[in-house]
Amino acid sequence: MEYKVTVIETRKELHGWYKGKRECTAERLLINPYNGCSVNCFYCYARALPGYFEKFHNSGEIFVAKDFDKVVAEQLDSLYVASCGYLSPVTDPFQKINNEYKLSEKIVKVFVERNLPIEVITKCRIPDEVIELMKTQKNGHCFCQVSILTCNDKLREILSPGGDTVDVLFDNIYRAAKNSLHAVCRIDPVLPYITDNKEALTEIVTRSIDCGAKHIVASVLDIPKKIFSYVISKIKEYFGSGVAWDYKRLYVEDIGYMNAKIEYRYKVFDFLRNLCDKKNITFALCMEYELKKVEGTTSEFKPVGLNRKYMSSINCEGINIPIYVRKDKYFYPATKEDTCYGNCLSCKEALCGIKDLAMGRSENTKKDWTLKDYRRWSHEITSGKLFQ
Repeated sequence: MEYKVTVIETRKELHGWYKGKRECTAERLLINPYNGCSVNCFYCYARALPGYFEKFHNSGEIFVAKDFDKVVAEQLDSLYVASCGYLSPVTDPFQKINNEYKLSEKIVKVFVERNLPIEVITKCRIPDEVIELMKTQKNGHCFCQVSILTCNDKLREILSPGGDTVDVLFDNIYRAAKNSLHAVCRIDPVLPYITDNKEALTEIVTRSIDCGAKHIVASVLDIPKKIFSYVISKIKEYFGSGVAWDYKRLYVEDIGYMNAKIEYRYKVFDFLRNLCDKKNITFALCMEYELKKVEGTTSEFKPVGLNRKYMSSINCEGINIPIYVRKDKYFYPATKEDTCYGNCLSCKEALCGIKDLAMGRSENTKKDWTLKDYRRWSHEITSGKLFQ
């Protein structure tokens, strides 16, 4: 499929996790150089986002943020506090158009030149240049996450038609691990009745471990209400009306998005957690919730994260990365790793010196930090209010 590509001027800012429910334990600076994605997963939640993503969903147009690496560099150079970069939370950083614009390689370079860690998440081949850059980060905190939903390449062609082959994806894990980078396999999402076979899931986990993966992340597909009919129509097109009907019966839990029944998800997560325990690899979920009755009420429910039940690691990505602070030209961990694990969502002590990030404290309710917040913390550092 051919995509129209439009280059846009941008001043968009680095920021933390999005508003709303949060399960992500560690802070990240989110980076999206491309709006729209030629990997073209029909079930992608980004299709329900407004603006450029809606245009991509409707017309296939992909938008490129012109010189975004320079924008990112300028913003990082205004900070004295930073967290690990996240490339990318919404679209694939190594989709085909990156071969022309190379924004992802440039952004990785911007981070590691300042000794800041960065992670990449992809269903495409990670360029050798990126791995070579990442392994130069002095503290060894750069890492790779590879999304692998199936070992069946014909099925992969349906689920991520613009991504790379299954063999290439496992080779990503192998090359990352071989270069001493933390490697994560994401079975994210599991698609009910399509990729949830126990033997198939076991094959993904086993092969990932054989290639050097140290951690598994999983989720069951959730579907934005805005595109629910679209996703069901695609399931019917590719897998038949029977499977589409099964989805309509399964997806009845409204937790912002439409979620599969909790009993189904329990079974999938129980199996994967037990499998990972047996194979001595850590496990976590990505943005998975159940509805729990609010204490003292009869009909009020709230979403509660499932990681407290299933996660076997300290952080949901299986690696502990502290907050970084700048000293002269370079950034360094604010504390030693053995005193700060970077799990800000559950932190109560603020060993990094930034009390806002101790979100395990009852008074800290904000969890969607912006560039403005990072600049405020930076001012507190330079004015001597921190680390006294």
